[in-house]
Amino acid sequence: MDGLFAKIQDSYDVDVKNIKKTKGYYAFNSLGHAYVLRKTQDNANRFEFRMRLQKNLLANGFANIEKIYPTKEKGPFMLHEEQKYILTDSISGDEVNFDDKMILSKAFQALKDFHKSSEGLKVVPDEFYSEHMGIKLRKMAKDISMLRKRVNFSKGLSDFDLIFLKNYEFYERNIVKAIEILSKTNYHEKLKLVHNKNPVCHNLLKKETIVIVEGEVYLSSLSSCLVDHFSSDIAMFINKYMKYDIKRPISIMEIIDMYSDSGHNKLDICDYRIILSKLLMPAGFLNAAGQYYIKKRSWAPSAVTGDLEYEINSREAFCDYIEPLLSMCT
Repeated sequence: MDGLFAKIQDSYDVDVKNIKKTKGYYAFNSLGHAYVLRKTQDNANRFEFRMRLQKNLLANGFANIEKIYPTKEKGPFMLHEEQKYILTDSISGDEVNFDDKMILSKAFQALKDFHKSSEGLKVVPDEFYSEHMGIKLRKMAKDISMLRKRVNFSKGLSDFDLIFLKNYEFYERNIVKAIEILSKTNYHEKLKLVHNKNPVCHNLLKKETIVIVEGEVYLSSLSSCLVDHFSSDIAMFINKYMKYDIKRPISIMEIIDMYSDSGHNKLDICDYRIILSKLLMPAGFLNAAGQYYIKKRSWAPSAVTGDLEYEINSREAFCDYIEPLLSMCT
């Protein structure tokens, strides 16, 4: 700990007090301000993009974020024992309550302000633009077809194989449906506007990254941000909401309307269809299948089988939940 303490003092303009090791990071105070030092896999380009995003947000009046700090030498990371560390604010508060409509409405107001305040980034590298939805959907269709052929050609069928074969057609149909719905939008025109103004999506919305501090909404964990159409964050939030709350007392239309009613531009039918297309993407199913069939196995097969079964067992509730949006858009 003494070596780390000295390294922090040498690397940053801070006077470290009360350093404490917590799961996944180190927390300390300096001159009345709370900081967090955590390991990171981000490269220098990601750090530079995040710093420019942060500058834009602050200049446009959005300060409720987990700020990131460069070293004394204006470098992105502190190196310690061959590990990269980044220094950020420590945001101490409560996770957003997904059952509280008033809190959720404030969260969506903050999200929309975040999107609006992020606009104006110049010369964004290609790696920080989200992938085109049409390309992503076609890749998914190709992946699920490839995995099916791989199972068909296998000599013996495992339990995972049998579950996959019994259920993959449902997700394949959802991909086809998503492509069809996306074709009924002006997504290409909306992307032109996105690439003109470069608004940024948070891209990692969940309970842990939406923090309530004395009634104010803060957004943390900005290391996954990408330039994208705002629908990506809405769809991600809905996906997390469906997984966090089985009862789902707040309807899908109420959630979307919280964003639409929070100011700036109202959503149109194409926006609703883009959100629906994103929701129909079978990311969870394909992630579990890809981990089983493609990635190097350093895990027990039963764990991945559990992930696949979770996706399958929750799909009836998923279909029921998105039905109002599906009826509106088709």
